[in-house]
Amino acid sequence: MALTKRVMILFDADRYRKLEDEARRRGCSVGALIRETLENDVLRKGEASRSARLKAAKRLTSMKEDVPDWDKTEKLIAWGHLHD
Repeated sequence: MALTKRVMILFDADRYRKLEDEARRRGCSVGALIRETLENDVLRKGEASRSARLKAAKRLTSMKEDVPDWDKTEKLIAWGHLHD
């Protein structure tokens, strides 16, 4: 994938040193480390979360429930009030 967009992120010296250490440990650049982290921890989770929400919404809207008629519903409500 061609890298065509630039983002500027400022870090304090201590955090940047930690990023350099981790990038060195992984054998990559700081930029590659940040891109990988964003992809794994932000972008994929966002896609999975959106997908899960859509599936849940489809399940909810496709549910078939037997709803009692109004007379029975009214009796159930009255019974609930009497037994509180």
